[in-house]
Amino acid sequence: MFDTEKVYDDNAKKWLRLVPSSLSDFTARPFVFEACGDVTGKAVLDIGCGEGYCARELKRRGAGDYLGIDLSSQMIDAAKIQEQQDQYGIDYQAGHVTEFVPTRHYDLCIAVFLFNYLRVEEMQQVFAMVYDALAPGGEFIFSVPHPLFPFMQKQKAAPFYFDAIDKNYFTSVNEQLEGEIWKQNGEPLHVQCVHKTFTDYFDSLSSAGFNTMPVVKELTVTPALVEQDEPFFGPLLHQPLHVLFKLSK
Repeated sequence: MFDTEKVYDDNAKKWLRLVPSSLSDFTARPFVFEACGDVTGKAVLDIGCGEGYCARELKRRGAGDYLGIDLSSQMIDAAKIQEQQDQYGIDYQAGHVTEFVPTRHYDLCIAVFLFNYLRVEEMQQVFAMVYDALAPGGEFIFSVPHPLFPFMQKQKAAPFYFDAIDKNYFTSVNEQLEGEIWKQNGEPLHVQCVHKTFTDYFDSLSSAGFNTMPVVKELTVTPALVEQDEPFFGPLLHQPLHVLFKLSK
């Protein structure tokens, strides 16, 4: 089993990008930005911010006070180096999100592919923290791999795979699956997925205090993406790749 912090410390430079390059940059993050709507002046908490890809985009769209947190100090260092050039006014902090204690309220919290690195109990803990951190009427938007995603392709080949041999959708909850996702340029990125079912997500959100029905969108490759790059996107057309959740406090 790989250590998440080490994986991202060792691969921080591979993740740094200023334009879309990884699969989810095309098939998930644009929908996260769309779900955020008008962020002008909004205070944003970005948990699992990585090297700041989403933070930079939301600041370009007018977001106000912005705090990004990530476990990997190397990813945060990369984000800070880019911030020195951009001067967007993004505050980045290294630390484990399960230990983060907010000292203010936020209008928006995003978590882009964070919870696939947490066990169910840790995820519920973070959901509760987010609920407390949000101002009344604040929104929580997060994306995760579709629960079926790790089981779809088990051969080590582009565009992605997970080592899910002998794993089961229901009995493998909280098991960490190792895999790789290829960038559009053919470079592989090591990724991990702690498996959870839809039931785990809904039950944990309810336990944390989110009692209104969330907006849930299952995301996949669009025909427009296939037209753009058929060899890269074509094999994944109509396959369940990611899920986006949007909730209000």
